[in-house]
Amino acid sequence: MPRLKGNTKEIIMEESLKLFAVHGFEAVSIRTIADKVGIGNSALYKHFASKQAIFDALVEELKHRYFEQCASIIEDIRGIEAVKENCLKMFEYQTQNEWIVNFRQMLLIEKFRNPKMAELYKEFFVDIPINNQIKIFEHLQEKGLMIEGDPFVFAMELYAPFYLYHFVAHDYGVLKGQYQKHVEYFFNAHFIPES
Repeated sequence: MPRLKGNTKEIIMEESLKLFAVHGFEAVSIRTIADKVGIGNSALYKHFASKQAIFDALVEELKHRYFEQCASIIEDIRGIEAVKENCLKMFEYQTQNEWIVNFRQMLLIEKFRNPKMAELYKEFFVDIPINNQIKIFEHLQEKGLMIEGDPFVFAMELYAPFYLYHFVAHDYGVLKGQYQKHVEYFFNAHFIPES
């Protein structure tokens, strides 16, 4: 296979993640990754000491990307309409971003074999989103834009269908429309209309 063009380290990470998403972390060898990238094993080892080192670098990169996305969304909160729009942006990010989708698929494959993978899955796709929504809802309650109530329960209510959509084959346009209806219903039920 010809060598892929670009930054070799980034290509190794990207191609590894694609392979892990299809076959699982355990099933993919260094040889398979090197072949996919179009380099020899020794060239790959110049960038990463092991398959685990590739995985660790992927986790750090994905955490960075994920937190960057969450931070930009939280910073953009100016009112109820902005919160609704940001819910949809995060939905698009989690369902359409190739890195996040592949990472979720890999963790789903591995979480039943490896407790550390199960912990990572919970961290990325349950704890971080719920905790970010709790912060947002606390902030909106303080501003008098959201009815009083338990921010954790509100976060779970908003996130549950979002989370379930990770598990269904879908037409993105249809799924986005369904989630948009859920967001509208949630906001109509829990938010104080802006004057």
